[in-house]
Amino acid sequence: IEQVAAPTTAPLPERLRLVTYNTHGMSARILADALASDDLAGADVIVLQEIERHADEPLSRACAAARWRQLACAYAPGHRLGDGGDLGVAILSRAPLRDLVVLELPFIHTVLRSGRRVALAATVDTGAGPLRVVAVHLDNRITPAQRVRQLGPVLAHARAGGGPVVVAGDVNTSPFSWLGQVVPVPTGRQDDHLEASVRAAGLATPVTGSGPTSAWLGMRLDAVYTRAVEVTGFGVARAVRASDHLPLWADLEVHAAGAALVGAL
Repeated sequence: IEQVAAPTTAPLPERLRLVTYNTHGMSARILADALASDDLAGADVIVLQEIERHADEPLSRACAAARWRQLACAYAPGHRLGDGGDLGVAILSRAPLRDLVVLELPFIHTVLRSGRRVALAATVDTGAGPLRVVAVHLDNRITPAQRVRQLGPVLAHARAGGGPVVVAGDVNTSPFSWLGQVVPVPTGRQDDHLEASVRAAGLATPVTGSGPTSAWLGMRLDAVYTRAVEVTGFGVARAVRASDHLPLWADLEVHAAGAALVGAL
């Protein structure tokens, strides 16, 4: 895990904004500029997917952007890139990140872009106590049942702690099935199937009304799942067009009554 320290040790407020964003391999400078946009500039926690780290760059692009924006950063590599670098997920925060864990997700072979998938979990302290944050990026061209299985380790980790948790990321719930994992066929909503499994695991699915989080075809690909956290508002930053995804934000209020239990993670 690559880390950049927070410039402060102060906790986050108990009411905070979280953003999840698939950056589609954008440069650190473009990412830093995107994070300065209106809907994202006030974010307290930012969960990123498709982050690149190249062999000729000193930091992953998430942590380089975090340093420019004066945020803490943790980056976990997934699969390798051709130049010796890697592609992974990251968590950025205004407060320190601690108790970092990389969760190995089930490998599912796909014809295109097959590779190792991981999730990254970290604890961030808030005015109401600790909050567990999990960043996740699932495969695209897989079946609904495979998608549920790939998310399984994340849901198990969230279930184990018992305290406030937010799971966020690109879960790739497109409205397609794939013939030979290549040809898309409209078959309905994969998000319904996945979110039913999330609720069965004891987490809420509070942003199902976000609308499209993709710049194309009206697809809702990104999600935020919670436990012991109230979502008081959410939306999509439709003006931020640096990626093929649109940033999804959620305003959270951590419930103090359950916060102490997160220490069991």
